[in-house]
This record gives sequence, structure tokens and C-alpha cells, in this order.
Amino acid sequence: MSMPVPAEHAGEVPVPSASRAPIELAAYLRWAKDQAMAHKVQCETGGTPTQPLTLIMGNEAGDLDSAASAIALSYVMNHDQAHFVRAYGVPRGVHVPVIQTPRRALSQRKENLHVYEYVQAPVASLLCVDELGDLASPAWGPDAQVSLGLVDHPQLRAAWGADRRIVAVVDHHEDEGLYRDAPLRIIRAPSTSPVGSAASLVAALAHEARRGAALETRVADLLLSAVVLDTKNLKMQEDGGKGTRVDAEAFAYLAQSTSIGRHEAGAASPDPALTAAWSRELQRIKSDVAHLDTHGLLERDLKEVRVVTKRRALQVGLASVPISLSAWLGGAYKGPAPMTEVAAAAQEHEWARWWASLGAFMEERRLDMAVVLSSYKTESKSRRDLALALRGSASELADVGQALEGTALGLKAWKGERRTENGKKERVAGVDAKGHVRSVPGIVGAVWRQGNTAANRKVVQPALLRALQRAL
Repeated sequence: MSMPVPAEHAGEVPVPSASRAPIELAAYLRWAKDQAMAHKVQCETGGTPTQPLTLIMGNEAGDLDSAASAIALSYVMNHDQAHFVRAYGVPRGVHVPVIQTPRRALSQRKENLHVYEYVQAPVASLLCVDELGDLASPAWGPDAQVSLGLVDHPQLRAAWGADRRIVAVVDHHEDEGLYRDAPLRIIRAPSTSPVGSAASLVAALAHEARRGAALETRVADLLLSAVVLDTKNLKMQEDGGKGTRVDAEAFAYLAQSTSIGRHEAGAASPDPALTAAWSRELQRIKSDVAHLDTHGLLERDLKEVRVVTKRRALQVGLASVPISLSAWLGGAYKGPAPMTEVAAAAQEHEWARWWASLGAFMEERRLDMAVVLSSYKTESKSRRDLALALRGSASELADVGQALEGTALGLKAWKGERRTENGKKERVAGVDAKGHVRSVPGIVGAVWRQGNTAANRKVVQPALLRALQRAL
């Protein structure tokens, strides 16, 4: 598989006995969690940790790609540790996967739970971020012999504090130029060398470390599930999908040992029709968010970033939501009720409630700006909406809006799916002519239809950050 060529270091490296992790996935996850919890207790009781620890974490959105990549990379780095120490210079010790989702919120991603059940990994065996306590504590810093590894995101969350040692970055978002001295640093930016799934990069590292030898079946199942979900069963870029050569190579490697798509255990390779069916099943489960309220929809796939402009510093949250704003406002996503007409009074009430919920979420998360990225289909056509709420003035909103409308996102006036009494499509409500949100003093907001439906969060986020730098 095609990977950057590591700087080899002569000599074999001894592996600490504690890092001889279980082979079977469920046992491995319990073991890894126990290692981190033992470290935490040791620090809390005044002890001095003697075993180096590296926490491998996905992004805070906690999607399957992040979770699978964190688990699998930690697994490979433990079981093939000598390779990573020798080839990349990563520190020896125990590598522990961290799911950056609070345990209470795991149910927001039913597709993840479905895959955990398939690979026989009990949810209780996962180490969730809230189980670590204070992330900025010295217990998770270099003085306690702790390093951090990032997968599926290029920047450590502010909650982890400033004094942290980053030893691995494996990502497919835009390169923000951070952690240049990380021994293992592989970033495939969408603008230069796109890859559909971070799990494909982890699979490539596993292939490299094992010289092509197969992975444990359940680990392969986990990675393959992330790859087929993110790429819609390897729909390639030339066909309008996200799949790339790296994803195809990862799929081919994982196909050696996966149980997915096999009619029987002895089958030589997965049946393409069955892997396609698995991809569709995961897509269907992922799209079903009927169990979530507005808070859950906003939190389920949220990424936060801090932006410093000429005028101010902003904490920005970008929430990806797989339903239309019309379905969200009227609650149609919770059941089979059709979206037809909406009365003007009802429309104003729905928007007031929606803006108020968004404002409360911003207050809870201490966000200066919330951006909602809505993606959905109508009559087999892909659609995207973009809603923005800013803690600021109408003039700042106008400047940001003008900067955004000058990007390749193709923003235009929002029109919903429902009709009002006069037969026209619904428009944005709950704000005055200058964008002041009537139900949330101090918040201004705007909503657009996004013409560039190919621009997902990987594209919108850097465009937004550039627009903020220009406008503010």
C-alpha cells in the first residue's frame, strides 16, 4: 500500500511486557481501559507512573470513522509496537483508545452501536472521554509519562490543556500546520490528496506494520465498516463519491480477514453485493435520528474550533445534521407525517423555538458562533442548508455573510420544503430584517440554501474560517 516512507532506525526495540495486549478485540478493549484507569488511580493517590501511556483519540464528533480509527490504531501500535518505535520513533509503552464522546451520548450514534454489537465489543469496554476526569490535569501530561495521538482530526481540543505531547496525527482533514514534530504525522488534506476515510489510513499503517499479514477479524470488521460507510461502499471520486485509491487499497487489505460480506467462513473473499448491503444498512441507521431532540441533533456530530481574528477570538461549533431544516422545525423527521403547508403563525413559533434551543446550546457549550450544516435529499436530489448564529452585532453578521457569499459554497436565500398559506415556499422566520434573533437577545442569525452540495464540513469549515478572518 502506498504510504510515506518512514525514517528507519537500526536495531530491534524491546516491547514492555505490559504492552503485550490481548488479541481478541473485546478483551483488548477491556485491557486497554484498565491500563488508563490504573494510571488515573495511581496519579490521584500520589503515585508516580512508571509505564509510558499514549492516548489515541478520534474527534469530538465521535463518528464511526473516528471511533474505529482510534481503536484500530491503538491495537496495531500495541501489537506491532516495535515497528512503530523503529520506523517512526514513537514512544514505547501502552497505547489506549479514547472515544471522545461522553458515555451518556453514545446512544446518539446508533450506527456505532450497531457495529460494536457486530464486532462483539461491549459498550462498557470502551473508554469514554468523561471517564478520564479533568482532561487538563497533569495526570494526562508529559510529566506523568502520557503522550497523545490524534486520528480523524488535526488539532487537540482546548479542554486537554496546553502542556501536551502529541506523538501521532493520522488525519484526512486540511493540514493546520500543527504538531510538525510528531513522530508519526500523516495528513491527507482534501484540497491536495483526499482520502474518503481516516480508517483507510489506519488500515494502510496496519498493512505496513504487518508486512501485509492479516488483521484480527473483528478489528478488520471495525475498519471495513468505517470505510464502506464513509465512502458508500467505495463509490469513487470519478463517479461522484468520496472513495480514492487509498480507500480501495485499504478495502482490499481488510477483505483478507473481515467476516463482513462472506456467505460462509471459508469464502475466499467478501461478496460485493453483501458489503454493499452492509454499507446501505449502516447508512440507513446513521440517517435515522428520530430519537433525538434539538439538543441531541446539535451535539451528535459537533466539532469545535477556536478562531482568532483581527477584532476578536471566537469559539465556533459546526454541527452536521442529516435532516432538512423544514423537517427539523416541524418535527417531521420523527415520524411519517408529510410536510405540506405551514401557517405563518406556526412558522414564527417554530423558528422562535428553534433559535431559542440553538441559543441555549451555544450558552451550554460556550460558543460564540454556531453553524448548522444540514444535508438531506428531496426526490433523489441532494440538498444542503447552512444556518449561522453569532453572538455579536448585526453589522458583524452582515460582514460574515458577505464574506461567506463570496466563497465557492454557492449560498443563496433559503427556501424551505413547505408552503405557506399564499402558496409560496417558507422563508426564514424568528429574526428581524437585520438578523436579530427575537427569542434570544444578543444573538444574530442567518440561513442559506447551499448550492454547492458537494461541500461537506471538510470543505465548509476552512471556507468559514477564511471568511471570518476577512470579515472580523
